Amino acid sequence: MRRSIFSNLLILALTVAVVIGAFVSFQRKRSSFERIDFTFTRDNGVIVVKAVDAGSGAERAGLRPADKIWMIGETPSTEVEGLQKTLRRIGQSTPLVVARGNEMLKLTYRVPELKIDYPYLILSFIGFLYLAIGLFTLFRGGKRESTLFFFVTLLSFIVYVYTPAGDIDFTYKVLQLVEDLATILLAPLTLNFFLVFPRPIVRHKGLLAALYLPPALLAAWDIDVLVFNNRIALAPAYRSLDVIQRWEIAHFAIYFTLAVVALAYTYRTAAAVGKKQIKWIYLGTALGFLPFLLVYIVPYLVVGSVKPIYSTISILPLALIPLAFAVSILKYKLWDVEVVIKETLAYSVTFIFGMIAFSTVNLVLSHLIEERSALERNFLAFASGLLIAGVLIPVKGRIESVIEMFVYRESYRHRRAMADFAQELATFHDVHELISMMRERLRAALDIQKMNLFTREGSSLLIYEEERGVPERTAISEFGTMPAEGPMMLSEPRLPDASELPWQLLKAGYRYVLPLRNRGQLQALLLLGTKRGEEPLSRDDLHLLESLTAPLALAIENARLYGRLRRQLDEIRALKEYNENIIESSSSAIAVVADDRTVLTANRAFWDLVGGEGIDESIASLFPPYEELHRSPSRSMETHFVNRAGVEKAVTVTLSPLHADDVADDARVLVIGDISDRVRLERELQDKERLASLGLLAAGVAHEVNTPLTGISSYAQLLLKDMSPDDPKYRLLKKMEQQSFRASSLVNNLLDLIANRPRPREIVSVPHLLISTLALHEDLLKAKQISVHVGDIAEMQVRGNFHDLQQVLTNVLLNARDAVRERGNIWIAVQESGERVDIRIRDDGKGIPRDLMARIFEPLVTTKRGQGGTGLGLAIARRILHATDGDITVTSDPGKGAEFTVSLPRAMSVGKDTWTEINANSDR
Repeated sequence: MRRSIFSNLLILALTVAVVIGAFVSFQRKRSSFERIDFTFTRDNGVIVVKAVDAGSGAERAGLRPADKIWMIGETPSTEVEGLQKTLRRIGQSTPLVVARGNEMLKLTYRVPELKIDYPYLILSFIGFLYLAIGLFTLFRGGKRESTLFFFVTLLSFIVYVYTPAGDIDFTYKVLQLVEDLATILLAPLTLNFFLVFPRPIVRHKGLLAALYLPPALLAAWDIDVLVFNNRIALAPAYRSLDVIQRWEIAHFAIYFTLAVVALAYTYRTAAAVGKKQIKWIYLGTALGFLPFLLVYIVPYLVVGSVKPIYSTISILPLALIPLAFAVSILKYKLWDVEVVIKETLAYSVTFIFGMIAFSTVNLVLSHLIEERSALERNFLAFASGLLIAGVLIPVKGRIESVIEMFVYRESYRHRRAMADFAQELATFHDVHELISMMRERLRAALDIQKMNLFTREGSSLLIYEEERGVPERTAISEFGTMPAEGPMMLSEPRLPDASELPWQLLKAGYRYVLPLRNRGQLQALLLLGTKRGEEPLSRDDLHLLESLTAPLALAIENARLYGRLRRQLDEIRALKEYNENIIESSSSAIAVVADDRTVLTANRAFWDLVGGEGIDESIASLFPPYEELHRSPSRSMETHFVNRAGVEKAVTVTLSPLHADDVADDARVLVIGDISDRVRLERELQDKERLASLGLLAAGVAHEVNTPLTGISSYAQLLLKDMSPDDPKYRLLKKMEQQSFRASSLVNNLLDLIANRPRPREIVSVPHLLISTLALHEDLLKAKQISVHVGDIAEMQVRGNFHDLQQVLTNVLLNARDAVRERGNIWIAVQESGERVDIRIRDDGKGIPRDLMARIFEPLVTTKRGQGGTGLGLAIARRILHATDGDITVTSDPGKGAEFTVSLPRAMSVGKDTWTEINANSDR
């Protein structure tokens, strides 16, 4: 979080105040270096000796307390403003005129040597170094953690520079109080800083605040003694100051030791490059503080005093602490040595080349041009210098290339190819291919081992390749302030951010984050690790990568746009296929018809309905009712047509205009619903209702017909008994008897059919069945002079009811007889087909009309309407055959005849006795 302007001004004012106080303290301390060995006061301008140091030069010179110094050299004391400066200006031996009581004395005073406090000067230098580093970090970081570090350096500056010196006056007490408070607060503030830097160890604000509780109590005691004159009186004033000073040093040692331990813990748990970064701070702090702890603090706590020489020795290493911070924060990169060497060599060789070239030209000109032509020689030398300077620029580039070839060796070719890689980036349309190629090029050219990418999705960042330790999704703000140019170096020592993300990336092995921007918009973040062996990237490596960021960002944006378009195209294609599948899977026939009546497209149901495919064929030839539908105002109708396969179809038709950009105007969508099954079921229902009514009528008729049939049969049998078999009328009576039996059987069959009772089955000889059936109709066939052609019939048997099968063949033969003209022909053939026996009856009559072909076996459908036909014969025949597991089919060519095929289940072979029994029953 950035500081406000008010906070910056407040910090600046505090810094200025502290620096002014440091200047005052330094001046008072410097004055103590020139201190004389007696104290004095003034009485009406005359210097009066107040006290004399025991064993000092003043005592040896004869000065006593209460002596009045009238003259200093040749100057009255009333005119001397600065006694110390005057004495040191006069020299080592200064004559004094002193009044002691009523006696005037002449004394010779020797000024003491300067007492320079070298440890203080060293500490002051270290303090100013702290302050400089703190100010640099403050205005470089600009965040809360950098402010915390600045206050650490500011308190260190006070501790090192502030010191009470001179007379014990108000200024003395203020300087002592500020120094004591800074010493007390520096230790917990330093521990607090290392608990959050470089990686947060303690996050609980309450625990961090508890660090300041013991120092706060110690500070309150110190304020009571110095400001309120020991009002609380925990101990006598002189004793309290001594205890406070000892506690200050002890608590400083404890807190500072804990800070070193915290930094050591951070160092142990940090990543490899993080350890290199922390090592400077850790080693500098440890090496700077441990000598001070062992040589000064511990002896002082134990003995109570330390010799000046040991004090100076212990203070000198403290300079390593701010220097370590400076080395770390100022980013001294030892891995850029090869870059520095390369540039130094390039400039050196270029400079030598330029000097040699210029010297050679100057030498040639001096030999070729006479001395008196100095103007011409100077002009040519100047022009040659300009030419050489212009040539040196490409020469330097070439020299750098040669040095790079030597420095980078095998990777030089890949580095050059990497520089040209930007032009290839525009050819990639797939992000995966782009990242794969980028990873391969980086590994070959720069030997970078780890690479990943955060791609931007709105305000979030999504990781390209999931890996352990790296969040899959994060906010852009987690990275803090992005640099306007160049990479964000996670490996550089910096004050910790509030986010844990940089440390997660560090732990995962990443050290650099390169923002990929296109037209100022962030497209992605390129995450890079170190080279092989955890070697950081050099400045040249980073420059090479920076040159690729803009083309890479553009390539990523183009690839994402291309991918988005490809996904949209796939969605459109999938939607189109989905819609086409819906239309193709529709049971309704759907076709698109152009204005010129050609079929542009149609689904499978349409071609199945019309009976064949014909793209660009006229719709009228495929679907004849189209013209009638097109003229109809309603554009919807029910109709029927015969398709190309000769099958009649009942349909519902709808015609509507098609609105599509890629289809010509006036195109129409034709939707045809096949309702043939529905119409058939409706007809079957109607037929069943008619048959039910007819069945009731037939049952009554059959009951009434049985009575006269019984009488006819009885009379015929009586006549046959009284007539000789040789009588010509015997044969006619015999046929009458058989026909009466057959009529009775037909009536019973009709009753069974109406009652839906099962009929007994038996094994029937096909030749016998045909012969007996033809014999029944022999006279009728001869009456029309119809020729019956029976093919060779092998002995074969079928399973069924003999009389039922005879009735079926009779109905077919009668229909054939009625269909043919006089002297017509009927052909009968029998064919075995696996487990079936097919009896084919063909005629050369007028055939069956096409519109009746599909309904010829339906009840009450007949081609002999008004000619005695009832339309029941074929319907009953089919019902009989279905009950016998048989079937009947017909083919017809109108005007040329028809052919009926009766298919029956074949029976197994039987013995001779069984065959005789069947024949006997059949003859009956």
